[in-house]
Amino acid sequence: MDDKRPVAERTDEELVERCREEDHEAFAEIVTRYQHRIHWLVRRMVGSLEGEDLTQEVFLRVYRAIPGFRSGSKFSTWIYKIAHNLCLSELRKRGRRGEHLSLEEEGDEKVHRLLPPSRTDLEEEIEQLDLSENIQALVEQLPARQRTALTLFYVNQARYEEIAEIMGIPLGTVKTYIHRAKLRLRELVLASTDLADLVAGPSGDAVSNGGQTG
Repeated sequence: MDDKRPVAERTDEELVERCREEDHEAFAEIVTRYQHRIHWLVRRMVGSLEGEDLTQEVFLRVYRAIPGFRSGSKFSTWIYKIAHNLCLSELRKRGRRGEHLSLEEEGDEKVHRLLPPSRTDLEEEIEQLDLSENIQALVEQLPARQRTALTLFYVNQARYEEIAEIMGIPLGTVKTYIHRAKLRLRELVLASTDLADLVAGPSGDAVSNGGQTG
């Protein structure tokens, strides 16, 4: 390995090894790589007021826990799980244990298969929106679990299997949350006069989602 490579060119795993040797520059690079995505996830889960402090707490926990990080595991999954668990602890302290699961959100693989498809390509539409600043307020209106899963999928670019591990839920539940979050977000976008044209149909009119709700 070329030890003269700058830290910015090293893999997460290489940075972890250097952190174990108390290389503070390596840890600073980890913070630089992940702070925006961690902050976004934390804000989606607990709100913007506590987001900054909890983001800092996530990295304090990461710094302390790095010696126990298992080689072979994916570092991004590990760090997002720390953030997710910290946010859950904060919500419990406030007495906000989250919404009760509806029948459609019980985590059964069958539930996802039974969800009817939309009349439009939801994946393409939401990719177009890219969870940019102008729809953050709409994302905030999603149920907490759907909001978290959608953020992990689009902002943190985690795969379904990783999201299941991070959130501690079955794979089928992840698919259900993201599918329903896309449907609900699309409804909210169509209801917004500023954003409806982004998901308009071929004729320029907004396309119905087939009556499916989140």
